[in-house]
Amino acid sequence: MIILLCSLTLISCGQTETKERIDENTMNKQVEKKYKKVISDPTNKLTDKVENLEIEYSIWGCACPQWIKSKDLKANDTTVKFIDKHFYIEPADSTLKIPIYFQPYRHKVKVTGQFYEREDYPKGTIEMEEPMPKAKVFRYTKIETIDNPNFKPDSKVETLTLIYNTISCTCAQWSETRFSNDTDNKTNYWLEPANDKLIKADTLFNGENLPVIIKVTGQVITENGFPKRELVKVGQDEAGKVFRYTKIEVIQNGQKKNGR
Repeated sequence: MIILLCSLTLISCGQTETKERIDENTMNKQVEKKYKKVISDPTNKLTDKVENLEIEYSIWGCACPQWIKSKDLKANDTTVKFIDKHFYIEPADSTLKIPIYFQPYRHKVKVTGQFYEREDYPKGTIEMEEPMPKAKVFRYTKIETIDNPNFKPDSKVETLTLIYNTISCTCAQWSETRFSNDTDNKTNYWLEPANDKLIKADTLFNGENLPVIIKVTGQVITENGFPKRELVKVGQDEAGKVFRYTKIEVIQNGQKKNGR
């Protein structure tokens, strides 16, 4: 009798657990099904007008259109709500995505393309739990990220002597020579030249010429980001300090000192 009672209890528990798993799987499938609906209008057509826009990204606490023309950001037009000046953007193909180094406070974007005729969502937008408002959509065929001239770093200007580390990753490779043997205080930096006339520090290492040591003057422009250049196979987990330099001196390039 006792054995039978235990068996019935075990079966009951097993049935409960099985039912819970089935209910959970059913719920997950319902959620997946619910949020696979594409809400953009495939019949929406582009206007004939090709435009070149300089745009900036606004950070909202909602699923809203987040791009605005720089000129509209500056205009003191109170007849239109600020959010209504914003629109969505849509790349013409997957190679035209916003680069990983883009940060709203550091950068602006120049795009060439056309608006759609009707307010809508970017092509392929999936319905989410939080409703998204319809807005103008700009489909771009060209994109360029530029520095925001209004961005002023609040970090101090300093001069660092850096050495290139051959770390086997697509991560920041430069660290201060004074901390080479002090792992507790060692920080790796991404480097970004302030203009195109400066030596690009990341091109100095050719695979053999160690050590590469440089002296740079500039500022940390972000504690968690990437330099403004093409980055291949880099993930967000490799974001770090970015030091933008206005002066650079090559102290040692392999066996050559002072860059010679």
